[in-house]
Amino acid sequence: MNPAVLNEVMALPDAQKLELIDKLWESISPESDTGEISEEEKRLLDERWEKFLKNPDSALSIEQFEALLANRRK
Repeated sequence: MNPAVLNEVMALPDAQKLELIDKLWESISPESDTGEISEEEKRLLDERWEKFLKNPDSALSIEQFEALLANRRK
């Protein structure tokens, strides 16, 4: 990527960056190879799932997650 373009993108307001992310995400073909999940990633997902099953109350509700995300965007 051209460093000048990257600097220009990084200087955009957050709302415009998020809009750009959405457009880029939508432009990715569903047929494109997004890569396989590595064994390490599978292990980590399994560990997290087991941890959740042992203590489901440790998970955030969608409302809690959205509030956390909103606070981080401030």
